[in-house]
Amino acid sequence: MDKSQKIVLITGVSSGLGLAMAKCFLAHGHTVIGVSRRRSDIALSHWIQADLTQDPDRVKIVRTVEAQFGHLDCLVNNAGMGSYATWEELPEAELRALFELDFFAPVALTKKLLPLLEKSHGSVVNISSAAGRLWVPCMGAYCAAKAAVAMFSNTLGIELAKRKIHVLDVAPGQINTGFSSRAFGHRPVPDSPGSGSTSPEKLANFVYCAWRKKQTRVTYPSMLKYALFFLRAIIPGIYQKVSLKLWKL
Repeated sequence: MDKSQKIVLITGVSSGLGLAMAKCFLAHGHTVIGVSRRRSDIALSHWIQADLTQDPDRVKIVRTVEAQFGHLDCLVNNAGMGSYATWEELPEAELRALFELDFFAPVALTKKLLPLLEKSHGSVVNISSAAGRLWVPCMGAYCAAKAAVAMFSNTLGIELAKRKIHVLDVAPGQINTGFSSRAFGHRPVPDSPGSGSTSPEKLANFVYCAWRKKQTRVTYPSMLKYALFFLRAIIPGIYQKVSLKLWKL
């Protein structure tokens, strides 16, 4: 195998950003192992059917990668789900299910794959969210889970530095992936600045470039980080008033 060709495992490849990233990495000549509950529409290098919230399935993923490839160059923790409900409206079962997929599953899978990543001085790429950096009413559970993913990334990166494993946290804004249609909750999503969003293909290319540059913490689009700071630090009162109106609270 060409040394420039990397072995990349991406979760949630059946649709949305996961599918776009799989296409992007494949287009750059890398071996892509896709993980999802249902098969992707594209020809992956290898596909593993798995429910990431189940430990036996996570074990199956590790054993498959180890047996067929012997190491791993990049793990992309992308699979996740959202929620549109107030804390009062959200059933506990849905809250726990969201955290199982969005937070506990990527943490558990990453821990199991660290020995394979260490062999290649590989990377862990975690897809968090801009919603993990700015509170959004009626998305509190999702915000909390993605904030936890971001903190996982930031602390893991320090802990693994001496083992030469690179960790990247990616915080996207609104992306046109059909995310809302698969989310918990029944609240309609309001029109808001940025709701026109951008394509998952553009974000996938952004993630690929950030990985190649070994960046550690990025926001997409890049200008969004300044907008988030402005909303948090400069006009939090106005942001709250607008949010109350948008979500009809």
